[in-house]
Amino acid sequence: MTRAPLLLLLVTLALTGCSGDPQEQYCETVTDHQEELTEIAASEDTGALFDALDVYDDLREQAPRDIADDWDAVIDPLRRLDEVLADNGVDASSYTSDEPPADLDAEGRQEIEAAAREVGSEQTVTAMAAVEQHALDVCGTPLSR
Repeated sequence: MTRAPLLLLLVTLALTGCSGDPQEQYCETVTDHQEELTEIAASEDTGALFDALDVYDDLREQAPRDIADDWDAVIDPLRRLDEVLADNGVDASSYTSDEPPADLDAEGRQEIEAAAREVGSEQTVTAMAAVEQHALDVCGTPLSR
């Protein structure tokens, strides 16, 4: 093998095959989003949780295989609730099940309540605990401070 093809092969391997440890990349992403997630967690606005969806999507994209399914279990119900609220023209920041908007029909209320139950389900809560614990165990830091 001549030097030029060998050099090209080595450069290609360096650029594609050695892209870094997935755990390390994920941990960097956790650290990059920690401040934003801390602000969202500290917010008293009930709709602030939906502000985390883009961050959660980024974390899911970077997540190692062992935690990716848990991210799906966290994000999918939140996305569903966000969509149901939007479909019914309801602001997440002001919605309460005790006093739903006067113009919300019974079907819309049922859809919202079902989606909210899914967000609060044992599966979703357990998955969130798993991603939190993973960040602590593997990255040595929480998702938010």
